[in-house]
Amino acid sequence: MIKKIAGKIMRKTGLRENPIKPPEISNNKSFVHYALFDKIQEVSESQSKDGKNLPSQLIISKGKYMFSNKIYDLDKEGLYRFIHPGVINEQRIVFENNLDSLLSSIAWIHSHGNKDDEENYTDVLKKATSSKIFATCGSVSEWTARFLKEHGFRVRIVAVLTLDDWNSYDNGHILIEVFKEELKKWVVYDIDNDAYFTKDGNPLSLIEFTKQVRDGKYDINFIAKKNDIDTSNFFDKQNNYDYSFLIEARFLDQDTRRKWYKHVFQVSMIVDGKYSYFFDSTHIKKIQSYSSYHKFLEKDEFMKKFYQDE
Repeated sequence: MIKKIAGKIMRKTGLRENPIKPPEISNNKSFVHYALFDKIQEVSESQSKDGKNLPSQLIISKGKYMFSNKIYDLDKEGLYRFIHPGVINEQRIVFENNLDSLLSSIAWIHSHGNKDDEENYTDVLKKATSSKIFATCGSVSEWTARFLKEHGFRVRIVAVLTLDDWNSYDNGHILIEVFKEELKKWVVYDIDNDAYFTKDGNPLSLIEFTKQVRDGKYDINFIAKKNDIDTSNFFDKQNNYDYSFLIEARFLDQDTRRKWYKHVFQVSMIVDGKYSYFFDSTHIKKIQSYSSYHKFLEKDEFMKKFYQDE
């Protein structure tokens, strides 16, 4: 009976019971994509006959490289993906000194999920040479901070908390702040959400953004625009709850994202050593009740400690 029904469906839809097999994997053509900020595009094969073998490390310098017996000129900083369908994927960041292109590359490599949250730094670094990585805000911020420090940048972990009634899943957020030498100031980056923030075109620090988020007078600027959620594997491992429904709207709808920022960016904290420092004098007891590692500083002392070089 099942075979008869299947045959009937095939006849109605024009499908054959013995469909033509696709060509073998060996017939697939390879190609290279270049991703930076809000664009991803194919890279043309170089006419050059000379090219170096693709290095195994994630960060490489500009140059001509061979992939799948073809030569490609990687002449711009940013993320390159080397794709031979069915055979191999490789991924490299071309970096010399451009911080923005490096941050964009990291954002393109990462998608929101929790598959790699418990992996160590070295294993994530290795995985990134051939795959996306899937992590929540704390894990990707810590990984990014260490990565940037290794390449000579001043960077620190920062955090925010909500003062609204707490739930079991969404009471704060973890980000990074990077000191931008050309601006002589700290700028906050939400690597987990591929964004930084400006007012009147000026990039904002954590403290500046927390102030602006209350009335929504800021712009969201993307360092990458991509499919950003690992909806296939974003589970709470303790109760097997799927968070993809909750997260998807936050990433895709601007109003929902702004509402969420307003919810979580109520207390700013900077992580230094084992403590997370804050200066909100109105809610000291409440904030410290959340954790013994939350340490209060008077605002003047806080600003002197963390922003004196601006």
